[in-house]
Amino acid sequence: MHVVIVGAGEVGWYLAQRLGAEGHDVVVIEQNEAIASAIAAQLDVQVVVGSATLPSTMKAARIDRADLLAGVTQNDEVNLIASLLAKEAGVPQTVVRIQTEELRGPAGARLREIMRADVVIDPDADTADEIMELTQASGADEVYQMSGGDLLVLGCTIGEGAALAGSTLAEIGASFEPDWRFLFGALTRNGETVIPRGDQRLEAGDHVRVLTNRQSRNEILELLGASHQRAKRVMVLGGGAVGTRVAERLEAAGADVVLVEHDLERARVLSEKLPRVTVVQGNIEDTDMLSEESITDKDLVIAATGDDAANVLACAFAATGRNTFTVAVIHRLSLLPLVRQFGIDAALSPRTASANAVLRHVRGGTASVATFLESDIEVDEIEIEADSQADGAVVAELHLPHSIVLGAVIRPGEAGRIVRGNTILHAGDNVVVFARPDSLPALRKAFTCGTDHR
Repeated sequence: MHVVIVGAGEVGWYLAQRLGAEGHDVVVIEQNEAIASAIAAQLDVQVVVGSATLPSTMKAARIDRADLLAGVTQNDEVNLIASLLAKEAGVPQTVVRIQTEELRGPAGARLREIMRADVVIDPDADTADEIMELTQASGADEVYQMSGGDLLVLGCTIGEGAALAGSTLAEIGASFEPDWRFLFGALTRNGETVIPRGDQRLEAGDHVRVLTNRQSRNEILELLGASHQRAKRVMVLGGGAVGTRVAERLEAAGADVVLVEHDLERARVLSEKLPRVTVVQGNIEDTDMLSEESITDKDLVIAATGDDAANVLACAFAATGRNTFTVAVIHRLSLLPLVRQFGIDAALSPRTASANAVLRHVRGGTASVATFLESDIEVDEIEIEADSQADGAVVAELHLPHSIVLGAVIRPGEAGRIVRGNTILHAGDNVVVFARPDSLPALRKAFTCGTDHR
């Protein structure tokens, strides 16, 4: 697949890295020469320096051969014009990042239609959605919806004294026969992530990603020693688009919410917009102010300003509270080690939230995609085609690469079921799969009957 990515910011870079690793033909358009040089030096992709609003730049990117264009710069106008030029060149699918609320809403509908944008993504809304999922599963540091939300991928660290610590996956599976309600799809230990097999023994301190149904979410968190509680007292740091959305939704859910915003005029606007939220004007790096607002007594603290370092430090201060669950929004992955060092419970990035939305369309038949900040393993939902190798096959006899594990099967009209070795697959089934990007071609070869498996 030939993919043109407009913008080498955090979302564009992440997409280029993922798609390049899969073997797609990726071209990145970037105006900043220094950023263009950096991405060309680090990734196996073609880079075109210039503006995507110019036909000559698009021609250099071979837009006439593209299967998909992703306009993911922070400039809405550039993304929209790039979409129009792509459509004029015959590109079948365009995904456009739009952050301005007016352009995303009804007032911008006609403009989006003129620019022929097929799919609109909004990093702020996507990040807010991920935060809200975390609030429903406190104790988990990652929550991703699959199969329309009926299935969840939960990420969490196994606690000391957890019921499942010390057991192998085979032993755990045997103890839950015949009704498996969850499956371990990835395990990280000492910085190395693997797709675990039956002889893998779980240890306290391991970070695991587990596929389960929504009803069993709290059960698996308890078994992993991840405490969870409803967040009644919440502090949101930052009154930007993400913080405002989260504060509004948490207050509507019944939480007592304090929102801290640095800008005085913005704080005034928010106090009028959110009358049942306590809005405080202040600097989130001011520990005296945070102490006055009882940050360490909150059930949940979410730092969602545009300043990564401030988010990390404020959450680190909040994490000194005995039962405070902390969530930091970060843009620079270089800060991730600090997140772990300072005892912060969860870190989210707009890059994965938005990139996952784009990857769903790159994948074609994929209904859901989840990628992670610290691992190349991803979770995909793929449909089995009639007359493919998987149609009518027993899972244990498919002989897929070890870098692939089938997690759950979803049939029309049925709830998702965890896959077993004796599960028989059929055309029309959607299968949730844990896989490394370089194994996806083998997976598509088994699940589809076409000739292009990239």
